[in-house]
Amino acid sequence: MIVENFYWDSDNHSVNWEYNGKTIFKKLENAHFASVNIERKFIYVEAGYNFSQDQIYEYSFDGNLIFKVDTTSDKIVWRYKNQLIEIKEKSIKSAQIYFEQSILMLIVGQNQGDLKLRGYALDGLFLFEKAPKSGFDFMYLSSINNSPSVVCDGGNNKMDAFGRSIWHFAINPQTGELIKKNLAY
Repeated sequence: MIVENFYWDSDNHSVNWEYNGKTIFKKLENAHFASVNIERKFIYVEAGYNFSQDQIYEYSFDGNLIFKVDTTSDKIVWRYKNQLIEIKEKSIKSAQIYFEQSILMLIVGQNQGDLKLRGYALDGLFLFEKAPKSGFDFMYLSSINNSPSVVCDGGNNKMDAFGRSIWHFAINPQTGELIKKNLAY
C-alpha cells in the first residue's frame, strides 16, 4: 500500500493523506513543512516558531506517531512494541531513530565544544555517551550504507588537499565507537 492524495496545507499548518481507504488528518501548531518518505514508509512534519525545527514528527502511513523530537520541552517520544517510550534530554541538537539497528541516537549539549553523542536502546535504556574524535566537531546525525553515522567537521586542521573537512563517522550501535568513513556533502 502507498499513500494517496497527500496534501500539505501551509496556511492551516495541517497535512492529510489517504492510506488503505482511510483519510488521515494532522494539524500541528507552527507546522511549516511536510513530506512523504516512501522508502522508510512515514510522513515527516517539521514545526516551530519562525520556521525553526523545534518539533519533528514522523507518522506511520496509518497515522500513528512513530517518532517525535521536541527541543522546546526536551522530550523524545517513539513507538516500540506498540507502546510510546519517552525520555527527556536537555539541549537536543540532532536526533535520529534507527529501527533496523534498534537504537536512538542524539547529539546533545549547550555549545559546540561540549556536544556529546548519546545512544539509547529502543526500550529507553541508556547505552553510551561519546565525545567526537579528536580534532572534529559533531554536526548532525545521518546514515551511511544503511547504518547510523554522525557527520563531523574537522575545520582547517583536518582539511584535505581539496579543502574538504566534513566526514561521516560510522557509529557502532552497541558501543558508540566512531569510525571515520567517507566525506560528507
